[in-house]
Amino acid sequence: MLRGFWIRNFKSLRQVGIGSCYPKFVYIEDETEVLPYGLERITLLAGKSGTGKSTVVDAFNFVSDCYKHGVGIACLKRGGFDDIYSQGGKGSITFGFQFQQKGEEYSATYAISIYRTKNKIPYIESEVLAYQRGQDSQPIIFIQNGAEKSIRYLAPDKRLTNAELTQIEFVDHNHLGLAALAAHPKYPVVASFRALIENWTLCDFTPDPARGLDKSLPRRHDSAHGLSLSGLVRYVATQNKDNLKALLLRVATLLPNVERISLDNSDPTRPLLAFHLFDRNHPISISHLSAATIRLFTYALLMEEDFPASLSIIDEPENGLDREHREKFVQELNSFGRTVRTDNPQFFVSTHHPAIADGFHPAQVWIFDKDRDGFTAVERASDSMVFQLDDDYNNPKWYSVFFDEER
Repeated sequence: MLRGFWIRNFKSLRQVGIGSCYPKFVYIEDETEVLPYGLERITLLAGKSGTGKSTVVDAFNFVSDCYKHGVGIACLKRGGFDDIYSQGGKGSITFGFQFQQKGEEYSATYAISIYRTKNKIPYIESEVLAYQRGQDSQPIIFIQNGAEKSIRYLAPDKRLTNAELTQIEFVDHNHLGLAALAAHPKYPVVASFRALIENWTLCDFTPDPARGLDKSLPRRHDSAHGLSLSGLVRYVATQNKDNLKALLLRVATLLPNVERISLDNSDPTRPLLAFHLFDRNHPISISHLSAATIRLFTYALLMEEDFPASLSIIDEPENGLDREHREKFVQELNSFGRTVRTDNPQFFVSTHHPAIADGFHPAQVWIFDKDRDGFTAVERASDSMVFQLDDDYNNPKWYSVFFDEER
């Protein structure tokens, strides 16, 4: 489970920390600290449009692209290194993640820094992976060049020497060393974080392509633009045979005017969903559902399936949802957060709609805004003096009050 992350010099995120990401994993020249709040099952990124919420989503996409395709392609997909480097920034583009392995009490931190050569070719400047127990960080492995520079920030214990550390150098500074070590039995922590990078899901789609269930291969998770909703349905149908009816029944209770959902899987290449409505005598197919219902169906399926992604990010779910569907979405997300699961799947939700933020406790919400220089500034809502002084914690519309005052 991801407990925190830190992003520096990436677009408008010149220096942003969320959760408990260990601050010494980045090359900081000032005294800025990341407040030690470990992220839980549900995290909301709330703020007005243009404050950097979607940039956080793209940062996760960027790291995933670096892992799959290399740093060069990840930068080119976004116009090149100079286009993603924060204006006036100092030092490298840096990403830091603190995560907790399944069944383990301790956490681990992974950090990468990316810079460019004189010929403007991006490369991995440093890559570090370390275990962490409590306030003490015990690095176990170096990856890539420049790691000697990093260790000063990772290990405050002066007794720790290089002889006690494992250092691995790679000639290729375009690809992450994490990928090369992912299958090594000596480093199970690497495989744990690799699973987080590979299996996280971005759910930001337009409903029209999702209306038809085509012959795509079964896929565990939905992808951007909703093009694999059919694959998600097929995966759920094949992996949840024993409790498929119960799963679809749970999902149906979240959809307005839907009594139940049935699945005709007689043709395994083309599963057919039938939605039985309260006000109709005959079921309808997904192609006849409203855009809002298709969205809510997809969100609910991602949360209710037996094998959810380790991390799912829903970007602006309010788009296309009316009031009734928004309330159902908040209800399901809260229920998901309260359900005890051994695999601890997480959801990040990016939203600019006050009604969605109102449905969660301020401790779950991180407020995005712009600082005086135009860069993203982030603060946990429960720490904001606005809410502390006004005692808005018990106000069911606490964020709406703040949002209205700021407009």
